[in-house]
Amino acid sequence: MKGVMAFVLALSMMSSFAQAPVPTGSGPEAATVYSDPTLPTHSIYRPSVLNGNYPVVLWGNGSCVNDNFHYREFLIEVASYGFIVIAIGPFDTKPAPRQERAENPAEWPPFETSYRQHADALDWLESVEVNRDSDLAGHVDLDNVAVMGHSCGGLQAVKASSDPRITTTLVLNSGLFPNDDQYMIRHEATREELQHLHAPIAYFIGGETDIAYVNAEADWLDLQKQDQPAINANMDVGHGATYQMPGGGPFAEGPLAWLKFQLKDDPVAAAMFLGEDCGMCSSSAWQLKRHALH
Repeated sequence: MKGVMAFVLALSMMSSFAQAPVPTGSGPEAATVYSDPTLPTHSIYRPSVLNGNYPVVLWGNGSCVNDNFHYREFLIEVASYGFIVIAIGPFDTKPAPRQERAENPAEWPPFETSYRQHADALDWLESVEVNRDSDLAGHVDLDNVAVMGHSCGGLQAVKASSDPRITTTLVLNSGLFPNDDQYMIRHEATREELQHLHAPIAYFIGGETDIAYVNAEADWLDLQKQDQPAINANMDVGHGATYQMPGGGPFAEGPLAWLKFQLKDDPVAAAMFLGEDCGMCSSSAWQLKRHALH
């Protein structure tokens, strides 16, 4: 009965968000979201008024769906703190219908999206950066680029991390499967992806009730065998986390701090992860593990 009530509540929340106006974020720069006709496959979340250069965040959706609607609270929040977020999926004011999937993953149709779309987004940003007719021209910091995704999108983020343009990777409620798993096969990925990392990686997981918890823990064991800066942070919110809550909810605190630390050299954000008394070290909401982090 409790599970049924939770499902009904989730449907109610999704309905209310579908009718809500587009948020602008709580950060210092009110943000907006739209699709550009020259990049119709993605949505662009960015500060409404562009002042200076902004680091880039590439986003992949859960279930690898071609729709970022249910993440817009979280993504607009990130953008409002001075980031240009390029999310897979065209912008829409309502959620797209979901594909029906068989119980056996081997029988699923191909994923709606691909890790290659992150490279497409970066290629597009490189082109608009030199296009004087683009609003983004002169405002894109291509030296600081994060790739980030939820669940299936987290696997896309890991697969895309070999791109030398990537500065850091954020894996949200996700982790690699064994090599012969259908999820890995469909991503053209293997567990050896972790050995090819060239930049810091951060896992933000929803605690032991998160279905990705076991996968993330296995990744953590592998990451400790190499000299690669990495963290594993858990908040007890489950697999769906709090993305649809205003501002992305409490779970957004971790990924946003990591982005500010890695892409903006923000000392306050860095203090969340560095030192014996780091913010997440003493937090009652987060359980943090660190490896080769400095």
